[in-house]
Amino acid sequence: MKCMNISVILVAVSVLLSISCSYHTETANKSNKTNPGTCRIAFYNTENLFDIIDDVHTNDNDFLPEGKLNWTAERYELKLKHIKDVMNGLNESGSLALLGMAEVENKEVLEDLLRSDTSTSFKIIHFNSSDKRGIDVSLLYNDAYFTPLTSYLSYFDKDENPELFLREVLVVKGILWSDTVHVLVNHWPSRREGEEKSEHKRIAAAMLTQEIIDSIITVNPASNIIVMGDFNDQPSNESMSVMLKLKTTKKNVNGDLINPYKALQDAGKGTCKYKRDWFLFDQILVSNSIMNKKGIQFLDAEIFNPEWLYYKNDLKSGPFRTYLGNKYYGGYSDHFPVYIELKK
Repeated sequence: MKCMNISVILVAVSVLLSISCSYHTETANKSNKTNPGTCRIAFYNTENLFDIIDDVHTNDNDFLPEGKLNWTAERYELKLKHIKDVMNGLNESGSLALLGMAEVENKEVLEDLLRSDTSTSFKIIHFNSSDKRGIDVSLLYNDAYFTPLTSYLSYFDKDENPELFLREVLVVKGILWSDTVHVLVNHWPSRREGEEKSEHKRIAAAMLTQEIIDSIITVNPASNIIVMGDFNDQPSNESMSVMLKLKTTKKNVNGDLINPYKALQDAGKGTCKYKRDWFLFDQILVSNSIMNKKGIQFLDAEIFNPEWLYYKNDLKSGPFRTYLGNKYYGGYSDHFPVYIELKK
């Protein structure tokens, strides 16, 4: 099923708000920034973070005041407050360095989200995707920890398989503390058609992501790579194994990926719930170069699921979501965020 060649659109680095004079390709001067020796890398599927403005280029009609979901200004403002509450929870210790996000409509909703932020300097990396509904992935970064160098969307070659649609992968290269890292933000095809019937789409998405990883480690086999996203598959599914080239021995090369969320799945934990079953669709994978205790070091992987993120604060319920079908609940999201802890 090797059906894709990546045509990469490198975007001139308009996001480099903090590097105006230095482009040190593998190092950056951060002497003017202070931060603790640990940081948090997180991912959150926000469940349709839409504004109330009609975008003529996408099908956002449901999320308009006159749409079938009655998406009003009041509901939008509450949604922003809820997502900001989650951000503040993730950043409670002030160590949130990167936050990947899925299901955001555009850059403007992220600007609205950050407008009230005065305590932490988060900045936005976002590009409009080709998704018909206009739901994109993005990356927020705290410039006390991270300096972006390049960012782009990596496209699936639709000409080779016109019946298959995959969302683009956001790829960001930057300096975390003093080490170069590559961050890939994903949102893979859903299981709406059924798990088995839609599996080939997620395997194709995994192959696209793996091609990006291969292109990175071809240049530098010791690259630090972080792959995050809503994969709509669990760590044990075949699609995830496409990206895990781990051997059964300890002779792993630095480019190999490790999925710390497999242990959480084995423990029965999840980030979203369907009927009575938990699913761990949201994950963060790291390259072995981060796990081998040289430079940036991996500490832990967790699901962010405080009691207030559950429906009615009931730990037996699922995430307190915004909608269930067309019914408005007024919650946060139908997914819990995930995060990993790193140290220098």
